[in-house]
This record gives sequence, structure tokens and C-alpha cells, in this order.
Amino acid sequence: MNRDRPPTPLTPRSGLVFINSFRAALLLVLLAMSLFANREGESLVAGGKAFYLWSGVYAALIGAWFLLRNGRLAHTLQLTLAIAADIAMIVLLMGINDGVRSGYGILLLPYLAVAGLLSSGRYALFYASIATLILLSFVGVEQYLGIGRGSDFYYSALLATAGFITSIVTWKLGRVARDSEALAARRGGEIANLNRLNELVLQSQRDAVVVLDPSGLLRQFNNQAARYFGAMRRGHVVPELLPLVERWRHNGCPPNPSFIDRNIRGRQLVGRMVPVLMGDDHALLLFMRDMADMAEEGKRVKLAALGRLTANIAHEIRNPLSAINHAADLLAEDETDPARQRLIRIVQGNSKRINHMVQEVLALNRRDRIKPEPIRLQPFLDELLDHFGVVEAAAAGAICCVYQAQAAAVQFDRGHFGQILNNLLANAWRYSSKQPGAVRIEVGEVENHLTIKVMDDGPGMSEDAQARLFEPFFTTESAGTGLGLYIARELAEANDARLDYCPPGGVFRLICHKAYG
Repeated sequence: MNRDRPPTPLTPRSGLVFINSFRAALLLVLLAMSLFANREGESLVAGGKAFYLWSGVYAALIGAWFLLRNGRLAHTLQLTLAIAADIAMIVLLMGINDGVRSGYGILLLPYLAVAGLLSSGRYALFYASIATLILLSFVGVEQYLGIGRGSDFYYSALLATAGFITSIVTWKLGRVARDSEALAARRGGEIANLNRLNELVLQSQRDAVVVLDPSGLLRQFNNQAARYFGAMRRGHVVPELLPLVERWRHNGCPPNPSFIDRNIRGRQLVGRMVPVLMGDDHALLLFMRDMADMAEEGKRVKLAALGRLTANIAHEIRNPLSAINHAADLLAEDETDPARQRLIRIVQGNSKRINHMVQEVLALNRRDRIKPEPIRLQPFLDELLDHFGVVEAAAAGAICCVYQAQAAAVQFDRGHFGQILNNLLANAWRYSSKQPGAVRIEVGEVENHLTIKVMDDGPGMSEDAQARLFEPFFTTESAGTGLGLYIARELAEANDARLDYCPPGGVFRLICHKAYG
């Protein structure tokens, strides 16, 4: 038996099945009693053939109600007809067995009780009124025929009063039970919604959250904890955390939070352990973070702040730089001295270089102004390579594309997508052997994403350079600005994509969302 299974609510259909089952059980008991005799040799249920005829009729009614329980008759009408028939059959049974004095009238009360539980207040009184009317009519007929006694009206009145009291009490109890059931269902829904909300909040935590009982058994955890500890199951022990629980118990189960700093599976986890008192029960709530993740997050925050600062500085530099470049152009028009012309060319060259850097930095301020659209890769890459071949004449026709996903399309901002791929192609061509096929683009598919790899036959990046590859102003070229890859990754993240370097060799991978439709 499943103890956690909630009880089945008493619906109108199940209520009719219940009352029919009660009728059948009562009929079987009466039939069984008719087979036994008392000390005087008389059957416990009198009536002989009349009783068995009554049993057959009642069995037919019970069968009919079982067949009609799924019919089109309304629940209230079915119940009213059934209770009226039951009252008539019980009164008829009384007539077969010495009238009101037989004691069978008491069988009316269970039927009225069930009717009160399954109906509203006015219907419960209506059923009691039907029982009273039929009962008094039966006694009146007996008195008219001269086979009754004077005390029968007294017994009938007592039985009718008991019927009204039973109907009212059971109706009140039924209303309380229905209200309690509705409240329990409403509270159950609220608790279920609260549990779902708690689960969402728990899973949204960047910390690994683990809840343990005082014996070290796992009660709750989130996905981040599963990433740190591998396979975790509720009701089982996490071996790596058991020493923390034992130390807490050894110290007398202190209520104060404590600091955690442990190396688990090669990860340096830090955080805090918070004891929680829930009634007489205790639990341990653990919050943990990987030091490497914290360092990476701090690095991202620092780089984002540096990017915003650089963009603001670049905006302030732009106007004076334009004035310097314009003044150099004016000086170059009238200058004839070769030495001065050389100095002017130096000023113009460096102005253009700084202006290019400013343009790249200002692109960071436009990273969030995206207009994603479906982009078919094959025509887009063909056009991109044609333009790249115009800028780098030696690269015309030397870069090949391999499509492992046919008719592939990505959801991306067109300008951002072109800027990222242009930067990757420029880097790949710069470090390649510049032979046909030295630079290659591969388009692949992984579930709902497309991967675009830009590869060259160069030596790749050193391990020291890989650690700083996407940092702003980091470059291995004397003429480079060090902003290309940093801006490319920022634009990729703005489009919900990811740009990575995949050693060995010179391989950059861009993972994008697939476009549909």
C-alpha cells in the first residue's frame, strides 16, 4: 500500500456506487439471516415467500441503479429516486415483518444518513420528509384496516424524528467534510505551487546548494551541486560531505553558521554551512562555490567595467583625434619639405591607427543594439569570402568552406555576425601559411545549435597566450590593437552565442542558435 497516495475524493458518481454497495450488503445480510432460525424454530427474518419476492425486487432495483450510475440522469435526481425507492422498500419490509414493531424501521436511518452526506441541506430535509410521509401513510393504512395498534403512531413519530435529526446532523457533517476537502485541495495546490517556486529558486542559485539531515542523508540539492559532486540521490549519503556533518555533530550541533573550505574532486570549494531548526528536526544547509568559478566571474566583471571605461574614453578622444587628422591633412597640402612630409605621414598613419582603435571600442557600446534575423550560411559566407578576397588579394579563392549541415541558417545580428567572422578570418590568414586551403571554415550541427569553426594551419597559441586571448588590449602583434577577439566574444555573447578557442592549432569555434522557418 502506498501511504503517500492522496485519498480519492467522494464524487457524486463514487457516492452512488457507495450507496449501491451498501444496499447490496444489507440485502445479503438479510438473506443470510433468513437462513437461520431462533430457539423457537422461527426464521430470523419472517415473511417466507413474500420476503424472497421482496428480495428479488430489491435486487433488481440495485442492479438498475448500478447500470444508471453512468447515465444521463442528474446526480440529484438519481439520488432522490433511489432514496425514495429505498424508503418504500424498507417500509414494505416492515409490513412483511409485523409493521413498526418489527424494528426494521431503524434501517431507514442509514439511508437518510448517506443521503444527508451526499446532498445539500434542503434535499436532506426533503428525504427525511419522504420517509416520514411514507411511514405515517403505512401506519395510517394499518389503522384503517384494523390491523395496527394505537402505539404505532407513537413509534412512527419517534422514528420520523430520529430520521430528521439524522439527516440534519449528517448534512452538517457532510458540509464540513466537503469544505475541509476543498480547503485541503486548495492548500495542496498552493503547496505544490510553492514547491515548484522553491525548486525554481533553488535551481537559479549560482552557488551549489545542498540540504542534509543530521545523519548526513541528502534531502535536496540543485544542478550546480550535481555538477560538483556527480551523481546525487535523495536519501543517500554524499561521502565528500559526511566529515562536515560528523564534525558538526561532534561539536554539539551548534546553531551558528560555519565556514567551509574543502578540496573536493579537484575543486577548491568555499562557502558556509547553516544549521536549520524545523520543529524537533534539524537540517544542514550548505552553500558552496568553486574558487575557479569565482575568479572567472570576477574577471568577467572586471573586463566589463574596463570595456565601459574604455568606450567612454574613446568617445572623448574621437573629436580631438578628428581635429588632429584634419590639421595633418591641411599641412600636407602645402608642405614641400621631404622631412616635414615624412613627419606629417607619421601623424596621419598614427591618427588612422588610433581612429581604428576608437571605432572598435565604440562598437562595444552598440553590442546590445541587436536585430537578430535568420541568416543562411552558404550565401552569406560566399559573399563574406568575396569581400575578404578584395581586401586580402592573396586570399581570394584560397579559403575553403565545408558544410556538414546542409541549408543551415543561424539566428544572429547580420552586422555582428559579419564583424566576428571577418576578425576570425583576418587572424587565421595572418598566422597561416597563406597557401590554398591553409584557412578552412567548417559548419556543423549539434542539437539545436550550429557550430562554425575557422581553422588555419598555423602553430596555434601558446598556453600563456591562451589564458589572456580574449582580454582587451592583449595582442601578440606589434601593430595590433588587441581588441579584435575581445569585441568578437562580446558581440557573440550579445547574440546569445559563444566564441571559444579550441587547441591544438589555430581553431576558433562559434556556437550559434539555429534559425527555423
